[in-house]
Amino acid sequence: MKDKLTNLEKLIAILKDGKWHSSDELATNVSFRFGHTIFEARKKGYLIEKKQVANNQVEYRLLTEEPMS
Repeated sequence: MKDKLTNLEKLIAILKDGKWHSSDELATNVSFRFGHTIFEARKKGYLIEKKQVANNQVEYRLLTEEPMS
């Protein structure tokens, strides 16, 4: 039986395509607290880029599929 994916696993699965993903998409598919999950991913060495696309809209993308040491 497959264990439930962690929020970090969900985040990486979405971002690994290297495309920009909206904060709304991440809130829906990862967690409404996805910002903490991005913090955790960065702490583990994942390079995640952020850009502001409008006043209250932000997008994220993963620059490397493997964490940096």
